[in-house]
Amino acid sequence: MQIIVTEMNESDEINIRTQRSDYRFRLTDPFKCKGLLSGGRLGDKDHEAVFLGGLSAANTGSGEPSRLETGRRAVFFIDGASFDRLTTSIITEIKMAEAVAENC
Repeated sequence: MQIIVTEMNESDEINIRTQRSDYRFRLTDPFKCKGLLSGGRLGDKDHEAVFLGGLSAANTGSGEPSRLETGRRAVFFIDGASFDRLTTSIITEIKMAEAVAENC
């Protein structure tokens, strides 16, 4: 499965399961691939993050910069963490949850 981040909407959420961890990426600016990332070694706290793209399983090349897909690793720039870049283990499952509009 694959998801093109730039084709999603603000507040949509992507659940990413990897070989070692689960992550949640809630989009704040899909055009810039920006959002709030939590899970894995980040824990439950949301961190501002930018999705930088995917790497092949062998780290031999990157794919479409805005595409998350199974069988690849995801790379994020993390703001405000003790490290500035997070590379996931191989993605095994991706689920998307669209934002629900609130009625006033």
